[in-house]
Amino acid sequence: MTSPMTPGIAADRLSKEALAQNFADLHVPLEPHEVRVAADRCYFCYDAPCVTACPTDIDIPLFIRQISTGRPEAAAKTIFDMNILGGMCARVCPTECSVNKPACVKFQRASLLKLAAFNATPLIV
Repeated sequence: MTSPMTPGIAADRLSKEALAQNFADLHVPLEPHEVRVAADRCYFCYDAPCVTACPTDIDIPLFIRQISTGRPEAAAKTIFDMNILGGMCARVCPTECSVNKPACVKFQRASLLKLAAFNATPLIV
């Protein structure tokens, strides 16, 4: 079905396989075991420099603790309470929090974002 206002744009132009490939995650998502291992790396710092570095002020130690205690839905809620676009932001976060002065001595930024994406995805799909 095309429209005279938008010539050349029509539904179902791409196959399901092409859509899946075009919108797949750039980085391979973590498996549940990898998520638990990554969550166990957190020091749960008192001053939490990761929260200071996060542009949306997500309580990162809280959502990591919720992951490590087996409550991924609560972790996703913690993310979405502060940022309704948390699932997308976890994939495209522009904050360079580990270039010159690391926000966390234990976590790599990519691991933290993968944890957030792992927990946010089931609630948005």
